[in-house]
Amino acid sequence: MPHAAIPSPQPDDEPLSRARLRRLADRLGRLVGLLIVPLAAFGITVLVLGLACGGAFLWLAPGAAYLGVAPEGVAGLVPFGALPWPTRLAYAATFVLTQAPLLLVLVDLRRLLRDFAGGATFAASQANRLRRIALWLVAAALAPGLGQALVAVAGHGVDRAWFHLSSVHALVFAALVAVLAALLRVGAAVERDRDGFV
Repeated sequence: MPHAAIPSPQPDDEPLSRARLRRLADRLGRLVGLLIVPLAAFGITVLVLGLACGGAFLWLAPGAAYLGVAPEGVAGLVPFGALPWPTRLAYAATFVLTQAPLLLVLVDLRRLLRDFAGGATFAASQANRLRRIALWLVAAALAPGLGQALVAVAGHGVDRAWFHLSSVHALVFAALVAVLAALLRVGAAVERDRDGFV
């Protein structure tokens, strides 16, 4: 069970900058919440087209995947439905491995922003959420390599790229978020100590 976010004590005359920051966190949280639904729907649509509809409208090429009508002039283009079932399942698992951590990042980010908007600045739950976001980013960075291992075992791979520059970006961002989580933990300890003094 997640820890309840305890709002930081607020004076009656909350500074204008903090009120603006809370409103901004609320708006960003709503925006992130709005992004989650279409991204999840897109992922489900791709999986349904790939697995339940025989790969209709899905195309793979070295270094790219296409949704819709087959693009012209793309070397090595293969209809997803032409791949053997084990390879299709391996690509579907790769898709889930790469997309699920990113959706979970957005879910935790929405919760983090919602609690910031509610006044929970230095709550332990905020540091835990940031740590989870960092772990999801690491999972997203490692997913292409793991997915390509699955495709190699299944055989008939089209896109054999196991390393993506976005993985490096995700790892760097994960390190930054982990540092922010540590800073929030320190801030929570300082706030608890401050509240302990009378």
